[in-house]
Amino acid sequence: MSMEKKMGVLGIIDKPAFLLPSILIVSAIIFGAVAPDIFNNAASAAFTFVTKYFSWFYALGVSLMIVFCFWAAFGKYGKIKLGGSDAKPTMSFTSWFFVTLISGIAIGTVYWSVGEPISYLTSPPGFTGWEPYSAEAAEGVLKYNFLHWGIHPYAIYTGFGLCFAFIILNGKRRFSMSSGLYPLIGNKTEGIVGKLVNGLCMFSILGCMGTSLGFGVSQFSTGVSYVFGTTISDAAMAVFFIGIVLILAVGTACTGLQKGITPASHVNMYIFIALMVWAFIFGGPLFILNNTTSSIGQYLAFLVPQSFYLEPVKQTGWVANWSIFYWAWWLAAAPSVGLFLTKLAKGRTIREFVLVNMIAPTIFLIAWFGIFGSSAIQMELAGSNIAADIAEWGTPVSLFAYVKNLPLTPVLYGLVFLAIIISITTMINAMIFALSDMSTKPRFLEEGNRRKGPSNVLKIYWGIVMGSIAFILLFSGGLGALQTASVVCGLPIMALELVLAVGFIKAMRQRSKYDLTLTELERNTLRKEESAKKDEKESTATTSAS
Repeated sequence: MSMEKKMGVLGIIDKPAFLLPSILIVSAIIFGAVAPDIFNNAASAAFTFVTKYFSWFYALGVSLMIVFCFWAAFGKYGKIKLGGSDAKPTMSFTSWFFVTLISGIAIGTVYWSVGEPISYLTSPPGFTGWEPYSAEAAEGVLKYNFLHWGIHPYAIYTGFGLCFAFIILNGKRRFSMSSGLYPLIGNKTEGIVGKLVNGLCMFSILGCMGTSLGFGVSQFSTGVSYVFGTTISDAAMAVFFIGIVLILAVGTACTGLQKGITPASHVNMYIFIALMVWAFIFGGPLFILNNTTSSIGQYLAFLVPQSFYLEPVKQTGWVANWSIFYWAWWLAAAPSVGLFLTKLAKGRTIREFVLVNMIAPTIFLIAWFGIFGSSAIQMELAGSNIAADIAEWGTPVSLFAYVKNLPLTPVLYGLVFLAIIISITTMINAMIFALSDMSTKPRFLEEGNRRKGPSNVLKIYWGIVMGSIAFILLFSGGLGALQTASVVCGLPIMALELVLAVGFIKAMRQRSKYDLTLTELERNTLRKEESAKKDEKESTATTSAS
């Protein structure tokens, strides 16, 4: 231990895992800052190519992940405990759910809670044939919100989390994205293949962070101007917002999971619940109940066909610009979110993992969009100026324009501002945790090591990197291009997730080989069962051939 202390932070850094993504990230920053126009044109061309030729792959892949998660949870492997039969959970179910929800796409739900339903009401999907403000649009738009923010994104996150959690917690592999490939390629995960996979995923994290920070900056700065009538420049507001968020994110990351991100997630959830209750009570409860219930029925009825619908003839561009963009965005974030979910999974069964990370958030998001979306639609139909304010100020103002119509507006404004700040903070927190753990030598993440976990210096480093990316690209005009580039990254990451799912299935079927938490008796019993199934399968194949 004395030797480790003398080594300091450089002694615990896994240099290959640290240097490759750092080089990629710095290169992207320089490219985006020095040649933003070229970067933007290249990213836009790549996005157009991907959505034109591979939308079918996104639709099939994301839908397969839903099936995969249900199979893992409710099949015969659902009772397997992550971390071993003796593993104990590190937090309560409530805290687990709060951290999972807030660390994923919370900023997106704040940004789009009103903006997306009103957008579909005033400009319905072209392939539907609905007229703006029509009864069909008013009653039908929420099912598209549920499609985008319901089970699909959380199946992507949960799928990655499952593939990482079992092989890391039960297989005792290093805390790395490439570890999920271990059942398929073995120790090659420590070689060039593993490093390339980690580098790609880390770059996608960078782009996802840029997209989310872009939403947060625009919503916060626009909200300040809208609420207070200020003339502060967008640049100044962006500097203030990013600075505050990074200070909070790095500070809470350095205090640890239990003392930092968990309390922040609780506070954010209480704010969310308060906003939902207030909106439900004063936003037209009867219409909310009727419209949300109707929309849930429509969502369940069209979930399968709309998941695969790609406008092959009509080609309005709506599916590519909305559905495919969203799924690619979730995929860009999924590797880091999946790794972070692994940190929370110890002591939980695979079934519990899917229920808390996929089913519970889906139910919450349906309630969230059902309340805010239905209420905003009713207000707009009754002559509210929400759509007019959005037309004047842009989508970032939508939630502020909505709460202006509710009692205690000043208090609600304050809660919305807090929700924006904490949502971004907890999201960056999760990314800092994932990146820092991946940059740390495996032995410093093992149980029993007195210096367990990454150094705070690493957490500060990754926080500064994220802040630098945001500042440089924001003022050079390259942030939008980086967002587009991150969406393009969703294509190879979708392929990676499908491969990881195959590896997970193999690990389940050969659990005696990959689960290092088993006792010798359990391992021998499983070997006999697996051998018997293999013999039975070979016998059946021989009989069929005959």
